[in-house]
Amino acid sequence: MKCAVYIRVSTDKEEQRTSLENQQQFFYNVMTEKGWELYQFYVDVESGTSSKKRKSLLQLIEDAKHRKFDVILSKELSRLARNGKLSYEIKEIAENNRIHIITFDNAINSVDNNSNMFGLYAWIYEQESQRTSERIKIALTTKAKRGEYKGSIPPYGYKLENKHLFIAADNTPDIVRHIYNKYICGTGFDAIARSLSKQMLPTPSTVAQKSNKSTYWHGSTIKRMLSNPHYIGDLVQGREETISVTSNVRRQINEADYIVIKDAHEAIISREQFDAVQQLMLQRKRKRPKSSPHLFTNFIYCDDCKSGLWYRSNRKGYICGSYSKHGRIACSHHYVNEDKLNIRILEDLNRAAQRIQHTNDMEDLDKETLHQSKSIKNKLEKLDSALESITMKKRKYLELLSSAVLAHHEYREAMNDLYLQSEELSVKKSELNRSLQLTTVNIASKSHIESLLNQAPFTSVTKMLLANFVIRIDVKENGEVLIQYQSPYI
Repeated sequence: MKCAVYIRVSTDKEEQRTSLENQQQFFYNVMTEKGWELYQFYVDVESGTSSKKRKSLLQLIEDAKHRKFDVILSKELSRLARNGKLSYEIKEIAENNRIHIITFDNAINSVDNNSNMFGLYAWIYEQESQRTSERIKIALTTKAKRGEYKGSIPPYGYKLENKHLFIAADNTPDIVRHIYNKYICGTGFDAIARSLSKQMLPTPSTVAQKSNKSTYWHGSTIKRMLSNPHYIGDLVQGREETISVTSNVRRQINEADYIVIKDAHEAIISREQFDAVQQLMLQRKRKRPKSSPHLFTNFIYCDDCKSGLWYRSNRKGYICGSYSKHGRIACSHHYVNEDKLNIRILEDLNRAAQRIQHTNDMEDLDKETLHQSKSIKNKLEKLDSALESITMKKRKYLELLSSAVLAHHEYREAMNDLYLQSEELSVKKSELNRSLQLTTVNIASKSHIESLLNQAPFTSVTKMLLANFVIRIDVKENGEVLIQYQSPYI
């Protein structure tokens, strides 16, 4: 059988790396003994209570839905999941796709029809995780009451030393003061954010060195900073908590139950200034009517930064969303008038309708589409052949490993090379499949498009018309409009 092997360790510490290697060697021995084929190792360094952060587990589940392997192997059920609900979800996905699961803690072995103890093991592992979570919460609460900062990332303007906050020795504290002063002087959240972005001042995510860091400030970030009591020297923690160890949902705690340590660290903002800002935020708070999506919303985009264009009633048209939010530091306006865009689409549709009615262009287009489809299928066959060759090589390397012809590290190097080759081929295959899907749609939609276009003349652009005919609209900096239609006949 073709095996998907799932391995999970909780941290990337040295002893866990050793555990990971030991687990890999264990499964090499199992597969060699059984004469099974390795499809892929799926390795996560993460907690087992949730699947959202475990990219390899999510990939394993996706591959299982496409039945890319015959059996899932794991050292223990707890390696797959310490969450009862997630355990049953994985079991159900495997059963629906005729994939076996074997764990070596005797929780489940569907090859031998042994699933009697599955529910008990799933419950035991979840309870164990819940108890561990409660112990961690108690420890963190105790540290918070001692004045220790529980988070790993300090508030913007502070640095973290020995679990306590100190004012940072850079320009970030001055930026915090600047934000408070600007707001008191009447500048709004978004305007402050645009000003900071224009000055290219470091954002909180940049200072924290987050992987998804942004170079632009956002109004929501400014609002959070203006509401943060840490800036007056108070340590305020325990404001929210997770509902349970198996849930990522967080709930707010009553303010009376916050863990508050007054004057726990040096303040950046005075209490008087902070209180004044809170009062101003209440006064300026207003309920904005919920805006409905405009006609071209979700269809029209900036050709340069790829963000959506936003409708502006005072300009009777659309401008780049990045430009609107962050100014010229992010992009330029890319303006297009809505009425002119309506006229352009109506002209395109009516012109296409006339061409279809009076010429044989569609027959030529059909021949070209069929030719493209055949060419893509030939390329896909070659890619499939190359992928099959890689699969045969993987099988051969596993045989060499089991015969001790290859050392463990040599096997891993060979697998990594084949994996990269497979990934590259898979990307190409995915692109070709998308192209094939588009050509198939073009062929299949001929009668539908012809019928709709014969309803000409079209007199108005509606959401339904856009959904039927338009894929995407891109606007260049000079206002030139590029429209991608659903059909090659338009």
